[in-house]
Amino acid sequence: MSHQPFETWNLNRSSLTPQEQAELTRHLETCPVCKPIHTAWECAQQDMKSTKRVNAPAGFATRFQNSLEDRRRRAHRQQVRKMLTVLGFSLLLILILFVIYTMAQTSPSDWIGSAIRLIVDAPFNFLEVRFIAAFWISRIPPLAWAAVSLIISAWLMVLFVTGALTYKRFHRQGETLR
Repeated sequence: MSHQPFETWNLNRSSLTPQEQAELTRHLETCPVCKPIHTAWECAQQDMKSTKRVNAPAGFATRFQNSLEDRRRRAHRQQVRKMLTVLGFSLLLILILFVIYTMAQTSPSDWIGSAIRLIVDAPFNFLEVRFIAAFWISRIPPLAWAAVSLIISAWLMVLFVTGALTYKRFHRQGETLR
């Protein structure tokens, strides 16, 4: 039996039509799942209506509003700290697994030989990359350089204007909140 419309109706009776109200009442008489939910909800509503309202201490709203930004900032820092911790431990685990795999697959003499080869070949590899980059850069037509410069300048201008307007908006907003 589908209980979805009845569960929703049971928790929000004020928006029901008379036909839906009658259908809910018939369902509650026969359904062993929805009847305890209905009874518990009626008790909770009765408790909420009969409980004496307690006023907040003087200045509570002001103190709450003043500490809200600080609490949000602390929660954000804590979330970032957790994320970075998880990321750091994940990277450390990957590194450890990589080292274990490498140690199992190769000998220490291979590691030393690879490290020496990397150190000795580094200057040559750097020069080779530099020559390749210079070759390809020299093949770019001057008009393309001008177009790229113009596009980058336009984007920097858009970025600068957007940043200035954002700063101005938040600066003004901060003045009105004080």
